[in-house]
Amino acid sequence: MSYRNLLVSRILLILLFSTGFLSGIYGQAPKLKSTSWRDNWKVDLKTGSGVLLSEVPDKYLERINNVNIPLKAPGIAGILSVKKGLTPHLEMGYQVDYMQINGKVDQGINTYNVRTKAFGNSFLVLYNLKSTKDFRPRYNYFVSYKIGAISLKNDPRKIAENGIPVLPSGTEKGNQFIKNVAVITGIGMGINYQLTNNLSMVGTFELNRSADIASDIYKIQKVFYHSPNTVNNFASLSVGICYAFNFSKQKKSSFFNSRNETEKRLLYSKIERKKGRYSKANLPPWYQHSKGI
Repeated sequence: MSYRNLLVSRILLILLFSTGFLSGIYGQAPKLKSTSWRDNWKVDLKTGSGVLLSEVPDKYLERINNVNIPLKAPGIAGILSVKKGLTPHLEMGYQVDYMQINGKVDQGINTYNVRTKAFGNSFLVLYNLKSTKDFRPRYNYFVSYKIGAISLKNDPRKIAENGIPVLPSGTEKGNQFIKNVAVITGIGMGINYQLTNNLSMVGTFELNRSADIASDIYKIQKVFYHSPNTVNNFASLSVGICYAFNFSKQKKSSFFNSRNETEKRLLYSKIERKKGRYSKANLPPWYQHSKGI
């Protein structure tokens, strides 16, 4: 089996795995105070745009068909992550990134139409600025840091004088993800908007760096500039959905299902927006009686 087929198979297995768990746990309320490994899990699925910010050093061009990557040309980006809440602020998990960039590259006397694909696997640490101990706030902001590995595939097509791309030039080394692996580090920031008790919308901006030495994963400051060991820098902006769930079972009342604190706050916020923030309907009863209303 080729590496491409193996890669596609793994992605499909991850999606099937996630879908199966989500269908089995649908409707469960997150146990926000639980410390069990079975509770406080999240799955994020996001899509957006990515851009390459710096060129690959000349010493690595042989690995990518002897043609550099297209810079500052927007392309598609996709992110799938699975996270576990460890504390009211801290989450840890695993993230898969995919990016595809198409653009023109001038190299020497030739012009190329280049398609660059990147596939990353990373461990993720995320810190929520607002506590989630008792309820999930409607708006929450977070910062994240990831370390892992990224592989690159570069397909250049030389553009002839008539403007038509011809067959790729150079070696075939750039056509295999597995031969172009680098260490990746990234810093992200984002916002989470809670829609229901389990479902939310999430948006993230990430600034990433790939390097040729593993020791650079601890040097966060190198994400912000081009150092001698940098392979390239790239950024992504993505939005998507986040689903929170538990593996453990919850006991349900035989008489009624009371709302948890997150649902109560979301409902009150919805009523407040619908009636208006300064509406008399939003005032407490004691205030209304004191004014003779």
